Amino acid sequence: MTNKKNTDKELWEFHQTENIAVFEVGHPRQDMLYKQALSLRKDGNVLEIGFGDGYLLNKLAKNYHCYGADISQGNLKRLSKSCKYINTSLIDIDGKIPFKDNMFDFFIASEVLEHMNNRELMVCIKEMLRVLKPDGYAILTVPADENLKNNECFCPNCKNIFHRWGHEQTWSIGKVKKEFKEFKIIKIKKFWNRYIEKSKIQNLASYMPYILRIIFGKILKLENSNYLIILKKKSKKGE
Repeated sequence: MTNKKNTDKELWEFHQTENIAVFEVGHPRQDMLYKQALSLRKDGNVLEIGFGDGYLLNKLAKNYHCYGADISQGNLKRLSKSCKYINTSLIDIDGKIPFKDNMFDFFIASEVLEHMNNRELMVCIKEMLRVLKPDGYAILTVPADENLKNNECFCPNCKNIFHRWGHEQTWSIGKVKKEFKEFKIIKIKKFWNRYIEKSKIQNLASYMPYILRIIFGKILKLENSNYLIILKKKSKKGE
């Protein structure tokens, strides 16, 4: 895949400040992640990286001390104005997360890791291990078994080929086990996103195609599903 004309920082600076509504479709997924966190631990410090419109952090703040880290300075400013009780920090250009070692009980990255190149992913996993407390949890979601070529686009203006959503990694169960071998894997579960509609009636009607998508997706092994991944930082080396 050729280099993209816009960097990830510029891309998310636009979506997270100028086109914030794009994140609303992810709210049902984030509701699910909130319930997952509560099932594991009901208090503590939570860090979410790439927090989008801040919807999940706002929900988590009812129970946890919340922190957000992002590559977009504009997004940090927007969230700090609307949610003054959430601590935010800019992720350094080298991928380092500006928080102390062993600080967090949860590390959350939802639909983030697929956007990283190999170097960025390696740094992110190291940072995840560094900032999590022993026995702390990482809650992650990524697209499941995506064929990146199927979502490539060509721009006639800049002549670049690019992934329509900026994905650079494809995730399988094998890749999860390989990349997170230093963690204890608690759960790897495939799920299908349910997209919210503008009215209650439309939301109710959307359940049927959602259920059909799950049934036929499992039978036909269709794309457009995701993995929920829950990891636990080992309290002792070799545990």
